[in-house]
Amino acid sequence: MEVRFRRRHRAERLTRSGLLFFLAIVAIGAVAVNSGNNLLYLTFSVLLSALIFSGLLSVANLQHLDVSIESMEDIYAGQPGRVVLQVRNAGSFPLFFAHISLKAGRGVILLDVPFVNAHATGQFSVVLTLPARGRTRGIRAEISSTFPFGIVEMRRDVEVKGEVIVYPAVRPVTLRQQEDEGEHRLERARAGGDGDYFSLRRYEEGEDSRHIDWKVSARRGDPYVIEQEARYQQETVFYIDTARDAWPDAPAFEIGVSKVASALTTAFERGEAIALALPGVFLDGREHRVWQEAMELLALAELVDDPPHPGPVHCSTHEDISFVDEAL
Repeated sequence: MEVRFRRRHRAERLTRSGLLFFLAIVAIGAVAVNSGNNLLYLTFSVLLSALIFSGLLSVANLQHLDVSIESMEDIYAGQPGRVVLQVRNAGSFPLFFAHISLKAGRGVILLDVPFVNAHATGQFSVVLTLPARGRTRGIRAEISSTFPFGIVEMRRDVEVKGEVIVYPAVRPVTLRQQEDEGEHRLERARAGGDGDYFSLRRYEEGEDSRHIDWKVSARRGDPYVIEQEARYQQETVFYIDTARDAWPDAPAFEIGVSKVASALTTAFERGEAIALALPGVFLDGREHRVWQEAMELLALAELVDDPPHPGPVHCSTHEDISFVDEAL
């Protein structure tokens, strides 16, 4: 037996135990009417009240719930990734013994939520496998509970708030070397080395006091430190064209994005400086933040109807990158 409330995306049904309980109520009620026994009438009333009370409590248990999601780590297409599921109870009644069925990617993720206090938020870690790169929205979750007596099961279907950005699939790759190694190496300067003068900035608490320029500090009234230059070489500029006419079809574009993301990640993990170019966009550096921005650009890249663009001079494209398992 099931009752659905479409507007609130809510459903109530009797469990197997609840159905037996309901049949027992009907049988006792029939016997009470035929026999006129007051004790049976009393028993019938108590059981019927317990059934109604159970339904009311089950409604209050899941009445004011919101579910949101955010990533705990970098998530790649086709690989398991850990996310945080936040269950917010905005009502005045605590949440007891709920089960959440998360429908995202491949299969269904089941999560037990034993308790969330009123006006509180519970955080739970789950592992998802999302098949495609991009911004994941519109994930739905079904929340169910048989609280308090296991007689009535209450279910709610809610949209999960928040989003998860799924990076392109990353696999081992090999990069074809350029014919002239010197031409594609771009030299950059940054702070943090032991070379020539780079910049002057305010001293921050915890830094080595030996880098303080005491003459400048005395003249300006605040401690200042001198940053010296560090030079590094940026091995390769990776470029991917988003013009629709530059690719035979959409699957070929997805493979190209995965190749560039794999090569970019391999270079970053080796400690090399990385550079990514898309039409109208250029990123370079060796910080983790730069790598994350580059992977997000690749995750959200889409084919457009612009004319093909050759890209920067001496750049490496997906044609210069091969998956290792393809070469074997």
